[in-house]
Amino acid sequence: MKLVKNPCLSVTALRRCHAASYSTAAAATDFDCDGGVGTRSDVKHQKPSSNASPRLLKYLLYSLLGSASPGRLSAALSILRGMLPPNSTSPPDAATRSIVFSGLAKRSQPLNEESLAHLVEMAKMGLFPHDAILFTQFITKLCRCGATSGAWEFFHAVKDAGGSIEAPVCNALLTGLAAIQDFARMNLLFSEMKSFGVRPDVVTFGILINCLCKSHRIDDALNVLDAMSSPDSEVTPGTIIFNTVIDGLCKAGRLQDGLSLLDRMKSSHACDPDSVTYTSLIVAFCKAAELDKAHELLTRMEKERVAVDVFTLNAFVNGMCRHGMIGSALNFFRKKKVEWPEVKGNAFTYKFLIGAFLHSNKVGKAMALFDEMIKEGVSPDSTTYSTLICRLTQVGKLDDAYSNALLMRKNGFRVDIKSYNILISGFCKKKRLDKALEIHDEICEAGLRPDIFTYTSLIDAFCKAGDFSKAGKFLNKMVDNGCNPDVVTYGTLINGYCKSGDLEQAMKIFKSMDGSMVPANTLIYTTLIDSYCKNQKVDAAIYLFDEMQEKDILPDAVTYTAIFKGLKNLNMSDKAFELMDKMNLQGCKPDYVTMDLLTRWLTVIGEMERLRLFVQRATSSDIDSGNPTSSGQMEDEAGEESRCLHLTALCHLQASSFSTDVVDCDGGVGTRSDEKHLLTKKHSHNASLCNLNYQLRSLLGFASPLPCQSSAAGFPPTP
Repeated sequence: MKLVKNPCLSVTALRRCHAASYSTAAAATDFDCDGGVGTRSDVKHQKPSSNASPRLLKYLLYSLLGSASPGRLSAALSILRGMLPPNSTSPPDAATRSIVFSGLAKRSQPLNEESLAHLVEMAKMGLFPHDAILFTQFITKLCRCGATSGAWEFFHAVKDAGGSIEAPVCNALLTGLAAIQDFARMNLLFSEMKSFGVRPDVVTFGILINCLCKSHRIDDALNVLDAMSSPDSEVTPGTIIFNTVIDGLCKAGRLQDGLSLLDRMKSSHACDPDSVTYTSLIVAFCKAAELDKAHELLTRMEKERVAVDVFTLNAFVNGMCRHGMIGSALNFFRKKKVEWPEVKGNAFTYKFLIGAFLHSNKVGKAMALFDEMIKEGVSPDSTTYSTLICRLTQVGKLDDAYSNALLMRKNGFRVDIKSYNILISGFCKKKRLDKALEIHDEICEAGLRPDIFTYTSLIDAFCKAGDFSKAGKFLNKMVDNGCNPDVVTYGTLINGYCKSGDLEQAMKIFKSMDGSMVPANTLIYTTLIDSYCKNQKVDAAIYLFDEMQEKDILPDAVTYTAIFKGLKNLNMSDKAFELMDKMNLQGCKPDYVTMDLLTRWLTVIGEMERLRLFVQRATSSDIDSGNPTSSGQMEDEAGEESRCLHLTALCHLQASSFSTDVVDCDGGVGTRSDEKHLLTKKHSHNASLCNLNYQLRSLLGFASPLPCQSSAAGFPPTP
């Protein structure tokens, strides 16, 4: 009889069914007021009465298993246990088993460990699906729900109870084991299949090979392929098997082995490669910048009349774009649109090209491709929109970027918080704070929560504008929304107050960091030290300088430069000498600005020996020793000597590519690159390393210049 679930089954009706099924139903199960069923762990399940109706039992099982409630599942299992010997002389028939395991396989909720353990015990007593398809579905369900170990136990309980084991259910369990890379059990099951009398089929081998390739065990996968290819094997590898191994070899960088396997599949197995075979190899050669080889494969592919598809097209377009051949990629795309009319570029094709043009600052061409994409009926994905928004903002086309955000929303995509933050940061940099605030409101209206980057960008902008009232408003809103300020937020506020000359408020914020459990960093200390020095409060700057080292926060070249400036203005040379020694001991290399400052200052006060010693330590004495020529080459010996020392430092610093960051006196806080504000800006100098070496050695009277790595560096000819 076909059972039909009654959705209107009331609690009363369920209770009547349960009363007819069990002599003491109230003691065994507990029905709640809204129709749920709960179990009582302290009451033992009772035997079904001798008058229990099989029809009512099936009906009740169907109803209970159709619910997602864990309590109803427990009640169903209680009924099942009551139907098994020795509790019942009428074990579940085929229809009952079908109801039970079909219901379990269709449940949206995974089985808990206790329920699964009960099913394993019942399987040992003969309650399991006798239908191979239903058995396979149930094992698949368990594995997909993360209960692979339970599936293993249930499978073997069925086998031990005399259940029929066939290849599909073994393959289902192998797939589950492969997903968790349980190679030990995979090998054991593969061996057991022979004892079960089950022959591994091509699906079995495919599961093994696919798992081995994904686990980067390519040689093991090749061994399995060789076993399939042996004369004793009853299974012949097909195109899919070869494709899996070739793809694995390509991803492992073994391109020549992949090519060899391509030849082998054709010659030894008469197995024709398809577009997947060739595309895997083409993608790999494009990534390896071997585009000529990729083109050879494409020619071979077309000669063998293997159908090309959009994946083949995208492999070439992406490969060329990745290696800077953007023009070639676009030409290839244009050419193949004519040659392959059946292959249309998709969102990925355009995304690769648009992204490449944006990356090379060719915004006009990128936008032209975007317009073409829309006309061709290809819908951009969210990544394409986000890339456009980001890059247009970076090149200052803020209104175009914002228009793309509106278009993105119009086409059903949700603008993420990262894209909104990029827009806010861009408008803040251009001092268009009204637009930045408008976007902030859009974020809230869209149901998104502004994050720490949103708030910090706005706080920074208002600090730069001198509107500390609004900056404080957003700081309060930030805290109220559960977004705690980080070191960058504090640094933004401190930097803003320092630039406005309000050192007192800057120090209040600095001191509040201790209570917030956010430690200050080198940039914050440097900002405060620089401000104190500019305000002729060098003692306070030195106090902070000492404090930061007590807290194991090391000063950098920018910190030392800031304090050297303050000491120079007050002519505190003794303290400067002390800090120069400390700088050398800490291994802190001076930058260009540090050397320029010290060279000019120490030359004026006649401390050439101090400067020489500092330079030697900083540059590790990498200039050859030698005696200068006669004073005829130097009109002012002291001035030329200081110049030599200065050039020595510059040569060494350029060769070592040291940072030349200095405190931004015009101030402000830059954009986030690696989630940190750039409280410093880079000062570059145009002196060529080779020219500096030449000048230095000429001043020292050496006969020939130092070797130059490249003649293009502008090195003067040997005198």
